[in-house]
Amino acid sequence: MDNLQNTKKISTYQVILLVIIYRVIIAFTYLPVVNISPGNQDIWIVLLMSIPYTILLCVPLIYLGNKFNNFTLIEYTEKISGKIVGKIIGIYYTGFLLLFSIINVATLVEILNSALFPETPTWVTTIIMLITCVYIAYKGLETIARGGEVFIPFILGVVLLFIILGYNNYDFTVLLPILKDSTFKELNIGAIDRGIKFSDVIILAMITPYLERKEDLNKIYIKSIVYSIFIIILLVVTTQAALGIEYAKHTNFPFFTFNRLINIFDFIQRIDVLSVVAWITGNAGKITGYLYFTSVAFCQTFDKNDNRPYIIPIAAIVLIATVLIKDRRSILSVGKTLQKTILITSAIALFALPMVTLIIYLFRKKNISNPNRD
Repeated sequence: MDNLQNTKKISTYQVILLVIIYRVIIAFTYLPVVNISPGNQDIWIVLLMSIPYTILLCVPLIYLGNKFNNFTLIEYTEKISGKIVGKIIGIYYTGFLLLFSIINVATLVEILNSALFPETPTWVTTIIMLITCVYIAYKGLETIARGGEVFIPFILGVVLLFIILGYNNYDFTVLLPILKDSTFKELNIGAIDRGIKFSDVIILAMITPYLERKEDLNKIYIKSIVYSIFIIILLVVTTQAALGIEYAKHTNFPFFTFNRLINIFDFIQRIDVLSVVAWITGNAGKITGYLYFTSVAFCQTFDKNDNRPYIIPIAAIVLIATVLIKDRRSILSVGKTLQKTILITSAIALFALPMVTLIIYLFRKKNISNPNRD
């Protein structure tokens, strides 16, 4: 692709930051993990247990990514599976990335409209957000990576700041007794759920050819998984300790609700504005990345030369879908349906299709020469 071929390589550090924030921003936004099995004070243990499951589920992607590190997921899938099957799988991944673009935008707009701009029409909020994201996405991968290098440390710093400032609101006794109310089966179900829903790893599979150091791919996978999980554990533990187990489960925006409890001094009563800025910035970054890679997946599936002309049409689809969804029903009100959809689509994208591709490769590898081009 013309604009990608001219893109400067991005560093290991930049990619790790991008994958981390893409995963963490979900917890920062509405913390769905507090409602997974077993749904009690042991969620932080579930998150720890999810690390080996996530790594195991990513094995096909990691293996193929190393074998074909000059190709994106779409490109090497077609190379291994053949043109027809490869294009069918490419269409699935394009739809998968588009679906998550819609979910990301719809969730952000819903929260903005309900918490900050209740009188603003959905289409206005959506257009304003998409204009910014489309502009950055059109600038290319290098701009996305450099922007992340600047803003992601700020976002993570804000999260850490609120965790520290909220110390007066914590009651860690709500996290006790550990493991008394959870069964081994419940913990494992929750851990597998978390592992499967690490859908942002697909972005890493698309970004591999543009790494400065492709030999760092395994390190990027592991660090992204481990670092993001520990940050989410901090969010879960502090939010549950501040709000209580049940209230954290039933409020729409748990971490933001916790932030509003913080009152350092009488003259600093609305420090939660800083949290809103970080939250919007993080979501804008994720939406930008998903718009960009949706266009890349589309172009590589249909053999187009440049992804940039397709960013705006994709954003238009996201706009229409968001308005139709948001104006009919709250996306957060259908949490169980949404999480089930994410679980099924992610299981197919993250594990099932890569596993099928890996099996085909193992049978056909003698016929697939020079897997990595110069």
